[in-house]
Amino acid sequence: RVDQRVAYHDSCYLGRYNEVYEQPREALRAIPGLTVLEPRETRDRGMCCGAGGAQMFKEEEHARPGATEERVNIKRTEQLLETQPDMIASACPFCQRMLTDGLAAKGREAVPQLDIAEILWKSVGEKS
Repeated sequence: RVDQRVAYHDSCYLGRYNEVYEQPREALRAIPGLTVLEPRETRDRGMCCGAGGAQMFKEEEHARPGATEERVNIKRTEQLLETQPDMIASACPFCQRMLTDGLAAKGREAVPQLDIAEILWKSVGEKS
């Protein structure tokens, strides 16, 4: 059992580009005790983590005058934290890095950002 609450983040590539939304949720819901939370912006309305198109490998661009200065990964992290999760799940290494950075920027390192495979491992292989 994994008696925790998880907010699932839909990655751009798995979700919006390939329309894979339900399968990751089914895998998470199959874990006994795990509660899957949905942020307000989810599935095809989910927000990018900020790393799409290899953005994480280049210098950050400054916002246009008058535009919000908030970084995309921090905004997305805030949306996920609104669900009051014990952990955040994703299925993309770029998302994992960006959301981990967002959690650190918000001072919320106690909320782990895990790949779905890591949560499955907690359920079937790792002794707590």
